[in-house]
Amino acid sequence: MSETRISPVQTFFENKQNAYTVAFAPNGKRFAAAGGLRSVFVYEIGKPEAIGGLADHRQSVYATLFSKSGKYFVTTGRDGMTIVYDAQNFDKLATILSPQLGANHISVARLHEPEERDGRAMVSDGKETVEVEGLTGIYDALRYVFYELNKTDSETKKHCAIIQAAFEKAGKAASEREVVFSNPQLLPNYALALNPDETELYVGASGGALKAFRTSDFSLARVVPLHSGNIRAIAFSPNGELLATGSSDRFVKILDAKTFEVLHNIEGHGDSVFCVSFSPDGKYFITGGKDARLRVWTVEGKTIKPKVKILAHTFSIKGMTFLNGGKELLTVSQDKTIKLWDIEKAQCIETIDRNAGGHAFTINAVSLSPDERYFVTASDDKTVKLWELKK
Repeated sequence: MSETRISPVQTFFENKQNAYTVAFAPNGKRFAAAGGLRSVFVYEIGKPEAIGGLADHRQSVYATLFSKSGKYFVTTGRDGMTIVYDAQNFDKLATILSPQLGANHISVARLHEPEERDGRAMVSDGKETVEVEGLTGIYDALRYVFYELNKTDSETKKHCAIIQAAFEKAGKAASEREVVFSNPQLLPNYALALNPDETELYVGASGGALKAFRTSDFSLARVVPLHSGNIRAIAFSPNGELLATGSSDRFVKILDAKTFEVLHNIEGHGDSVFCVSFSPDGKYFITGGKDARLRVWTVEGKTIKPKVKILAHTFSIKGMTFLNGGKELLTVSQDKTIKLWDIEKAQCIETIDRNAGGHAFTINAVSLSPDERYFVTASDDKTVKLWELKK
């Protein structure tokens, strides 16, 4: 039997509820984890417990993201809010609300910036963006409408009128913008991604909409209706030319990242697709999901060709990450195991289960440190685990 390459380092218990998401910072020294407790915990390698926390969400946090530049840290989840922080000090930069209103969308970004920007909000319907004065009243009114959906029609209308007044104050009447202010719903978000130059933030939302926000002011750049189910995963190719999404509708879509034309519409999984990823060398594209299978494609330019389908786990594949230049892959699963794969040979190199210091319940996410020395996992056993990985 070959020597194990994966060793447990530390277990963290701060989440106290199911842990759904983990993300390593680009410096490889810090990572973040979050889940059902609504709080986001920040950790540092070598420290026995969390060094800090963020408590800005109202419900479970489903996705976290550090930008590769080290500039941004982003969170989103069941409450439908996307919150952007400065990744160094974790000061809030923006809180983005982007509900679906009938057939239209509206986005409100509350900017948390120096004094010269206080009291303003970027409000967009996806076509136009206006900067609105009187942030607090507008934001509070929106929040009230989004979260208090049980209120009577008269109260809802009253607060929608406040929003309309805000547009009119900015010189853009709501009626001119073709936005319907009725039955607003702030639905869960499940996935996050930044394009390679970090000019746009992408959010995978309920109902199959892919939403893009400009990082210059966090206004809504576009809404792309892609799937009939929730978007559970988003990934860019290393060169930034391709954008992939995976959904609970079982489909994987690969788009031209500039034109948003759907180049490939893939129906190969038997159930929800939870993870999609391009290898760092750009040679492979891999998907995984509820059917416990990995599907591997080779990538040439904007063309993909099927390579192999692997029955990789006994239950859902919940997360994965490439390593070793794209030659290997780590997967985590509902079957409580972590697996290390040789992609070229389509072989499992190592399996870590509870007996090897692993998790007791579903493993929901995995994130690899940039130097590939460590990775971290999040589980329904209410723990986050740090692992060391030998070359």
